Formats: sequence, structure tokens, C-alpha cells
Amino acid sequence: MLSKLFLQTQLLDEHTRAISSTPVAPAYAAFPPELRVSLEAKLRHASEFFARVVLTFVVRDLSMLLDKYLKKCEKWLAE
Repeated sequence: MLSKLFLQTQLLDEHTRAISSTPVAPAYAAFPPELRVSLEAKLRHASEFFARVVLTFVVRDLSMLLDKYLKKCEKWLAE
């Protein structure tokens, strides 16, 4: 499920790069400047949310899984 989520969120990165590149990607160049600024802010906000909430959760979860695995390995090596 996480891999599917990460694959789908690459779309955020693609759009962020397209709208903030110089020159602006042709798909975004047709939009009025105030709309581009608004879209860029919304993309940045979504990306920051993903980084702060989703990635933090995933890293903590992986850390807990690795800790449990290491404890099992230590127990196995002690025997």
C-alpha cells in the first residue's frame, strides 16, 4: 500500500517541478500568473504535508520494525 502511495505522490513532484521551472512548462504557461502562483502554493502545501505527516509516520514505523528485528536477532545470537 505504501509503495502505491509513493508512486502516486510522484505526481506532486512532477507538477511542482513543471510549475517552478524556468521557463514554466508549456502546460502551465497558458495559465494566468495569479493562478500559477496559487497552484504553486497549493502544490508546495501538499508536498510539505506529505513530508511532515506521511513520511514521518513511515520513518517512525520502519524504525520500530527495525528495532524489533534487532532485538530478535540479539536474542537469537545470545542463544
